[in-house]
Amino acid sequence: MNSLINRGIEEFLRTTYGDTLVQAVAQDTHSHSGMVAPLGAGFGLSALHRAAMRLCKPFTELVEDMGAWMTRIEPVRRLLRFSGRDFKDFLLRLEELPGRAHLVLPSLQLPRLQIDAVDDSVWVKMLDPDDHWRFVLVGLIRGMADDYGALCLISTVDQLIRIDIWDEKFSEGRMFTLYNTAG
Repeated sequence: MNSLINRGIEEFLRTTYGDTLVQAVAQDTHSHSGMVAPLGAGFGLSALHRAAMRLCKPFTELVEDMGAWMTRIEPVRRLLRFSGRDFKDFLLRLEELPGRAHLVLPSLQLPRLQIDAVDDSVWVKMLDPDDHWRFVLVGLIRGMADDYGALCLISTVDQLIRIDIWDEKFSEGRMFTLYNTAG
C-alpha cells in the first residue's frame, strides 16, 4: 500500500507543479539518503515536506491541496459522488468513507469518522486522530463542495472539521450520472 500512496504523492506533485519539482524532490531524497533510488521510491510524507519547503508553502496546505486534487481523478470522484445526492447528504455519509475505501483498497487504513449536523453546519470528528488524514479530508471536502456547486466555509478546530454550508446551489455542479459516458 505504501507504494500506492507514494505513487499518488508523486503524481500529485507532477500534475500540479511539474517534472522539475518532482526531480528536485527526488534529488533531495537521494542526497539525504546517500543512495540512488528509482524515481518514485521515497515519495512519501517526507517528499511532501521537501516539496512544501521548496514551494514555500505550509505543509498542511499542500496536503489539503492533495486531497482536493484527488477529487479530480474520475474513479475517486465517482466513488465519492455515490455517497450523496447533494453536498450535505455527501457530508452526512462521510462516516461510510473508511468502509468504502476499504472495499477498494483493503490495506488502506482510514481513520473512523463521526458526523454531527446542527442546522447548516456539519462537524466531522476523527475518532482515530491523524493530522495528515485530517488535512487530506479537508481537501476532499473542499473538492467535493466544488463538484456539487456548494458554497461553504471549512475550518479545523483541534481534531474537528467544521463545514458551514451557506448555499448548496451556489454554482452549477459538475455533471454526474451513474453510468460512465466517457469513451
